[in-house]
Amino acid sequence: MPVDENAAYWTKSVDDNDFTRSGYAGVPRLVVSKGLTFGTVAGTYAKVPDTKIAVWGGSFDFPLTRGGLATPTLALRGAYSQLRGVEELELNTYGVELFLSKGFGPITPYGAVGYARSKSTGHVPFLEGTTIDLTDDANSKRYTVGVKLSFFIPKFVIEATQGEERSYAAKISLGL
Repeated sequence: MPVDENAAYWTKSVDDNDFTRSGYAGVPRLVVSKGLTFGTVAGTYAKVPDTKIAVWGGSFDFPLTRGGLATPTLALRGAYSQLRGVEELELNTYGVELFLSKGFGPITPYGAVGYARSKSTGHVPFLEGTTIDLTDDANSKRYTVGVKLSFFIPKFVIEATQGEERSYAAKISLGL
């Protein structure tokens, strides 16, 4: 995700910029998913290197149509995530996305359109022993495009998502 390392919000809130490179913050993420007969359930964990900041979450994908030789797959995803490790900020995000994909041998291009809602509360120190709570509820649209390359065990995904900010992901997964 792009970061303006010289912006006041960044320099005043981040002690050490060691986890940014060329204006981008890289955040490794672990996803564990299990396909079931009625959908796919997944859990995620992401951690900002050298900090206590982490994000826990999960999602459920429900296929509306199952793709075949000539037909695409259409699936609905519901997701939730929660920020941890920042005492001054509570942040929860809920989302829903509609995915369309079609495999061609080992290559599966896909796209998604979705909606995310976040609820946040910042606890700002005010007078000694007191804080002011600032809250915000935000809604945003998300658009995602990507391609998955499937080899027998490893799978590679390259993805771009446009929400309020653009983000890029390169993923490697193992499994059958």
